Amino acid sequence: MENTFNKILLAVDETKASNTALVQACNYAAIFKSELTVLLVSKGTSSAFDDAKKRIKDFTSSSGIVVELAERKGKFYDEVSKFEKKGDFSLIVLGSRDKKGFKLFWSSSDVFKVIDTSTCPVLSVKANSPDFRMAHIVLPLADSNKTRQKVPYCVEIAKHFGSTIHILGISNDTGAETENKVKSYIRQTENYLAERNLNYVIETSFGNKVSDGIMNYAKKVNAGLVVIMTDTESEGLFMDSYSQKLVYKSATPILSIHSRDTRVAGQAGY
Repeated sequence: MENTFNKILLAVDETKASNTALVQACNYAAIFKSELTVLLVSKGTSSAFDDAKKRIKDFTSSSGIVVELAERKGKFYDEVSKFEKKGDFSLIVLGSRDKKGFKLFWSSSDVFKVIDTSTCPVLSVKANSPDFRMAHIVLPLADSNKTRQKVPYCVEIAKHFGSTIHILGISNDTGAETENKVKSYIRQTENYLAERNLNYVIETSFGNKVSDGIMNYAKKVNAGLVVIMTDTESEGLFMDSYSQKLVYKSATPILSIHSRDTRVAGQAGY
């Protein structure tokens, strides 16, 4: 599906996290041949964006990417939310809060609210994320019956970047019922990937903290992306789930997908 990410919205401020998000957004736009819109949000004067505008234009022109710049003043979440809903975007890219580095313009709660209420997947990138690399993608599978809805997105990205997909069956539970359910989803996903001639490996982790297990495994395999669901794999809403911890702490970029977003996945997963 060539138009998986045909319209990308990059929301930035003047921080280092936004610089790394820019690199990610441009690489996705180049590979998927996407329209790229960069939204710069400020609370007051926008003079701080002068250098950012030049950097964006230099980066995109050297990559052959057509970019549209837009500026808004106000609260980050409010402005991004209004802009995104009018633009019918298929991916949002933004920098997420880091404990180190420059003080972010928006608070972590704003980042989480964008992810939680967006109408499309959101790629969150940390200031300390490594250089862009997509040789390996981590695909966690939990014991939710909707965990597989993210698989088609992962497949499309892997196809475009030539990535190896790391299927990670994971749960903090060690019960037989949970393990059998997760392993069943692994087998189904394995068949799905094999039918599409994609490279993959399989790993399982039971009885450990889910968020820590995902981050440690992503670091171990030098992953360039972790693909997660926001609201179906960890006891309810995104704000109460391991997804929040991953967005806040993971150096590996996180692609957050909603169970309600079925444009690629379909109602029943795949």
